[in-house]
Amino acid sequence: MILPEKLLQEALNELEEKKKQSFVIRQSLPILFFGDLPAFSKQQKKIITVGLNPSNIEFQQNASAPYSFFRFPDYKKSTDTLEKTLSNYFKNQPYKKWFSTGYEPLLNGMHASYYPEGARDKVLHTDICSPLATQPTWSKLSPKAQQSLCKTGFVLWQQLIKSIQPNLIILSTRKSYLDQLNPYFIETLYEIKQTKSGAPRKPFYLDLFEVEIMGHHTHLVYGAPKNLPFGSVTTAAKKRMGALIKKRVF
Repeated sequence: MILPEKLLQEALNELEEKKKQSFVIRQSLPILFFGDLPAFSKQQKKIITVGLNPSNIEFQQNASAPYSFFRFPDYKKSTDTLEKTLSNYFKNQPYKKWFSTGYEPLLNGMHASYYPEGARDKVLHTDICSPLATQPTWSKLSPKAQQSLCKTGFVLWQQLIKSIQPNLIILSTRKSYLDQLNPYFIETLYEIKQTKSGAPRKPFYLDLFEVEIMGHHTHLVYGAPKNLPFGSVTTAAKKRMGALIKKRVF
């Protein structure tokens, strides 16, 4: 295993404790990350993306199907099979809609990707609030339920960061989650203030920060979401942003 066994076991324990709650999907596994961890750990360019918590759709063939482990054939409820399962996620049946339309175009602009095809650097996806999938989704959970999950989930995420030591974190969530990290602003890398036709639009800013997480210093790039990460930005603009980040950070 690459991750500390203690971290993997704590994630399993978190699911065991929290699945008593009606909003946590019982037929699930704790998702500390998704992505090719062995490849990631050998790279000089270590990039991670950040969401809030895993989607319930990870455990469903469609919206009316029962929950199952169909995307996770290697999982046997142990620490070693958990790490293997999460590392192989993008090699099996990933939920591509969210990943491919959200962060992936920006990653491609950096010559990086979640997916195994090609020679691009491999990227890990993580969740800052909780490794547990819920129904309803995060935004529809009560504040009390969110706090219950975040109490341990945020600590697990920080421990993961300390272990994998990324040199770039890409974040596109509500800004309050960025503020939790006490970021130090460096500069604005990219901005959009007009639509393609030249009409004014709500400004979008891609900002570069530095953060310290459990003693690990790293760069962080933040841009506002809209339904999806960087959801108000076109695919072409995401690729341009990726190229700018690569040039500035690496």
